[in-house]
Amino acid sequence: METADQNEKVVILNELSQAYQDISARKSITYAQSALQISHESGIAKDVAESLTNLGTAYYQLSNFKKALEYHTNSLEVYQKLEDKTGMLTANNNIGQDYEKLGNYDKALDFFLISLKLSKVTNYQHGISMGLNNLGSLYHSLNNYDKALEYYHQVLEIEKDNGNEKQTSIALTNIGITLADRGNYTESLKYYKQSLIIERELGNIKGISSVLNNLGNLHEKLGEYDKALTYFQRSLDLILETGNQYGIAETFINIGKLQILMNNMQDAYANISQGLKFASDIGAQHLTMNGYLALSDYFKANNNSDESLRYFRLHSGIKDDILSEEMTQKISNIQAQYEMREIEHEIVRLEKNNQIMKLKDDKRNLFLLLLFASLMILTGLLIFQIKRFKNNKTNSKQLQNEVLERMTSEKRLIKRLKIEKIITKISARFINISDFDEAIDDTLKETGEMCGASHSYIFLLDNNKGTIGNKYEWSDKNVESHRNDLQDIHIESLPWLMNKLRNDEVIHITDVTKMSADSVKEKNFLQDQSIKSLLVLPLKSSGNLIGFIGFDNVTKTKEWREEELSLLRISSEILGVYFEKREIDSKFEKAYAGLEKRVHDRTRELAEINHELQLEIKERKRVEAQLNESFKKLKKAIEETINAFISAVEIRDPYTAGHQLRVAKLSLEIASEMNLNKMQLDTIRIAAILHDIGKIYIPNEILNKPSSLTETEYSMIKNHPVAGYDILKTIDFQMPIAKIIYQHHERINGSGYPQGLIGNEIMLEARIVNVADVVDAMISQRPYRSSQSIDDALEEIETNAGILYDPEVVGVCLYIFNEKGFQFEEIKIRTAPR
Repeated sequence: METADQNEKVVILNELSQAYQDISARKSITYAQSALQISHESGIAKDVAESLTNLGTAYYQLSNFKKALEYHTNSLEVYQKLEDKTGMLTANNNIGQDYEKLGNYDKALDFFLISLKLSKVTNYQHGISMGLNNLGSLYHSLNNYDKALEYYHQVLEIEKDNGNEKQTSIALTNIGITLADRGNYTESLKYYKQSLIIERELGNIKGISSVLNNLGNLHEKLGEYDKALTYFQRSLDLILETGNQYGIAETFINIGKLQILMNNMQDAYANISQGLKFASDIGAQHLTMNGYLALSDYFKANNNSDESLRYFRLHSGIKDDILSEEMTQKISNIQAQYEMREIEHEIVRLEKNNQIMKLKDDKRNLFLLLLFASLMILTGLLIFQIKRFKNNKTNSKQLQNEVLERMTSEKRLIKRLKIEKIITKISARFINISDFDEAIDDTLKETGEMCGASHSYIFLLDNNKGTIGNKYEWSDKNVESHRNDLQDIHIESLPWLMNKLRNDEVIHITDVTKMSADSVKEKNFLQDQSIKSLLVLPLKSSGNLIGFIGFDNVTKTKEWREEELSLLRISSEILGVYFEKREIDSKFEKAYAGLEKRVHDRTRELAEINHELQLEIKERKRVEAQLNESFKKLKKAIEETINAFISAVEIRDPYTAGHQLRVAKLSLEIASEMNLNKMQLDTIRIAAILHDIGKIYIPNEILNKPSSLTETEYSMIKNHPVAGYDILKTIDFQMPIAKIIYQHHERINGSGYPQGLIGNEIMLEARIVNVADVVDAMISQRPYRSSQSIDDALEEIETNAGILYDPEVVGVCLYIFNEKGFQFEEIKIRTAPR
């Protein structure tokens, strides 16, 4: 490096930066920054652009997507000035990836398509592969799995041909993820295993971690929770080494979601919250959205419907932003415009080929004219026109099919987005509800209209009567309602339906006339109402069946789509929660009415014995006054006892007395910051003031010895907590003063004395005095050593937080010194006479 010229240095530094991108992104940044500085000094624009690219990519690996976007945009500007198409296509691709991670999908697509177009112009196969891969990733984020798989398979074919193992592995992983999301778990596992073999051969930690994380997701979906957790934990161990915050956030959230299913609620909440913090810090909208949904599921599992709905609203808000109908339409339009331009270019190419063929035919026809005369010319022209007509017809038909397919796909996508908006609206409606019945009517109307139903309704069970009835209904304006005829239906008359509902099954009937033989009663019941197709889900409250919610169509048979089933399922869950809430409210109102009556009766009884109570109150006040006076005397006696002890210590060892007062001051400050109650504060103050009282039994010659202590002398020193305990244990302080003094030299790892207690076996008050004692002891001068600085003392407790000292107490102590500026009013450094 030192002998290389400037240009060689830049090349080597950039190569090092690229080599470290998957190993240590921070080292990669250091090398790229050095390369950038030298490049600016040398004025070589291409080196500047490459250094900027490496900086952006390294920040992308650290999940700092905004910083990555800044550097990648700067690199694009340099490449554009150089008219370097390869650099431009790479920069556009990088910018697209940055925008995708930030949840800005329409901008991401713009840059991906520019990169793909430049790659095709330059015939840069790896660039084409990158562009197709990113388009696949974008469509996967939009839940368009068919389109995503189409792009991913093209990438796999290109990279296999190129022999690029790293990119081949990425393509295999992406196909596996998409297949898993479609429910093709067996096929997905095959692709993951192929990818894992390649990543292990390459020694790529980030790649291995990614595949393990995906295997965790797959086994979770298969219900193999223990195996899934093992994969997630192995993935987390590896990704923490890389510092990739996006991967860390994703894995924490995945572990938390799994722990909800495993009923490990405490760890689930902690892991999801941790993942959300990482996702929020790096601005990863898609991960933040998933984290909010996971917390919604967590609170739902813990029967906290209000918090569940709050987080579901936060999830839906982000989802609306990044998957809005307008944005999806815009993305579809951009993609359609790009593909139409590609088709137009292809048509121009075909027309040019046709023109060349026409010239050849003309030449041939001229020759035939000389040989075979005009009849052959006419025959040749006729054949040419027929072929041209057929080709044009074929191309036109193909183009029509492509446009029709795209329009159908876009319509379904728009409908799905509308359904998601309705779900958000429904969940928001039931958060602050004033009229429950009106809210249900509005919900049935919106869901029915969206799904093209004739009726949407809720039937509720009456278990006392053994009947079921149509409680709520919306009907299309062009069809007749049968609600009045559908009351008090005996459940024995619908055995097949009730069995399905009790087994928590979805009832999806596309054609009532084709219902099975075991559902004849239900078939006749539905045909009496002219129903041709039906979709019904159980309605549950507190895990119990209370009825069902459903759609029907009386005008035609209908295959109800998955998104319509999702809408009905979520509506059922939300309504189930609020039927439960309404039942609780009703019980509460009844209980409240009963309570009011009891209060009224009790008030009358109290009025009758009011005189006796007044006498009792007067007597109680007299006793309280006596108790207060006794308490004051007791408190005074305690203070006098404490002062007597302080005086005794002061006489024997002035240092120890001053030390105890300073430790008391710092201990009280820490305890106050930790919001301990008044009783605990008084306890800590007294215990801290007396914590070294046991040293009065230790000879002055040992306490003030200027040289090292012998083993026997040190044993005497270590006995002072026991001596202090023995002195104070018989005094009734009404507080555990003696016990705190007994424990103030214990350490949380069990290395302290006299008992060798561990962790929470040591009282919190003793752990606080412990930290304050260490700080003051270190900054005080003694005969056998000089005082140390406050920084040395704080470094000691910070270094050993969680090892010797309580980490929470240490954190508060550091805060009051560093942030609140705590200091001892006067630290008198004393030495005892020799």
